[in-house]
Amino acid sequence: MTNHPARVVRTVLSLVVAAGVAAGCQPTEQEKTPAAASSPTGAPSPTVDVAANSKQVCDAALAVAKEHFVGMADDAIAAIDKPVSAKEAGEKVRAHYTAMAEGLRKEAARAADPQVRTAVENLAGAIEKRLTGPNATKVEAPDLDPTLKALDTACGH
Repeated sequence: MTNHPARVVRTVLSLVVAAGVAAGCQPTEQEKTPAAASSPTGAPSPTVDVAANSKQVCDAALAVAKEHFVGMADDAIAAIDKPVSAKEAGEKVRAHYTAMAEGLRKEAARAADPQVRTAVENLAGAIEKRLTGPNATKVEAPDLDPTLKALDTACGH
């Protein structure tokens, strides 16, 4: 996988911690907000508890990110005992990032708070952009730090 598996494991673990902080999400003082004053038919619209929804979306985004960052760490640790080719290792990393972006897109669609939705979408977009560049198969991802921090802010940390 790499000449420095311990460095890769440390990097992945730091990404897991960053994702955990970013997606832990305790929304700010947003309480129940009506989805709209009324629907076009005049019937009242259901209200959405924005704070609860944001917490659910942020928690789910954390779970998605954590699952795949931990998966990358597990793969790196497994490669210490049973080395894999650079191509296979890269394919595993790419698969984790692809699945993470897809999972984040699904969670973003559920967000009632536009700031939370945008932050989750931006993280998914940053991952998708990463997948089109030269670092698509690398575990180290300092390029994701700004979007992880933005998610952290949107989630109220």
